[in-house]
Amino acid sequence: MSSKFEALIEAGLTQNEAKVYLAMLNLGSSSVNSISRKAEVHRVNTYDIIERLVQKGLVSSVVKGAKKFYEPASPDRILTILQRKQEEVNQVMPELMLDFQMRKDKQDVFVFKGVDGVATAYDMMIKERKDLYAIGGQGSNRKYLKHRHIKFDNERRKKGVKIYGLYYESLRGKKLGDDTWFIRFLPDEFKSPVMIDICGDLVVQLLSTNDIMAIVIKNKHIADGYRKHFKFMWEFAKE
Repeated sequence: MSSKFEALIEAGLTQNEAKVYLAMLNLGSSSVNSISRKAEVHRVNTYDIIERLVQKGLVSSVVKGAKKFYEPASPDRILTILQRKQEEVNQVMPELMLDFQMRKDKQDVFVFKGVDGVATAYDMMIKERKDLYAIGGQGSNRKYLKHRHIKFDNERRKKGVKIYGLYYESLRGKKLGDDTWFIRFLPDEFKSPVMIDICGDLVVQLLSTNDIMAIVIKNKHIADGYRKHFKFMWEFAKE
């Protein structure tokens, strides 16, 4: 393809519009039949293409005798079209930027390693001031976090945050919390080193291994999705 053809495509014309316009530049004032042959575009399609070019201001028509002929506008008209498009984009750009910054699906992901890092994830949940839903609790985080977990639990109670926990059967009978904890049990065969906490707009994945870590996703829609999974599991878990 010629550089002229490619330039017209970049300017926003379709391939057939570019073919027809270039043909008209070579022919000058011409009939649809002549334009169709020169552009190598079917005659029926050429009528529609010419009409679109008329609407874009790139083609005009003139009647000579009993026949209608079409003439191309000066190519600098393309620059005018591009400038107008640029102006239209510039006008809405502030709104587009605002939509981008306020987009609903925006999410932040944080990775915390070590006991102090995981404690930071717990602090983020406290700041949500929402009830906490835990899946796959095994009590191991208390072992790793020690006094940090006690501090978290005290802060949670002060703010009236309740915990709904899905623990494993092997923990049945052990003291897991106070009257602000509501616990049900999952079969031990589903045990995993990963525990998931959902709190407000946060989803916190806690990996209780020798290198304890937390992956925090801040996104309302994702958190709502995890809460739905939790409620489904809660219905089938044993009290």
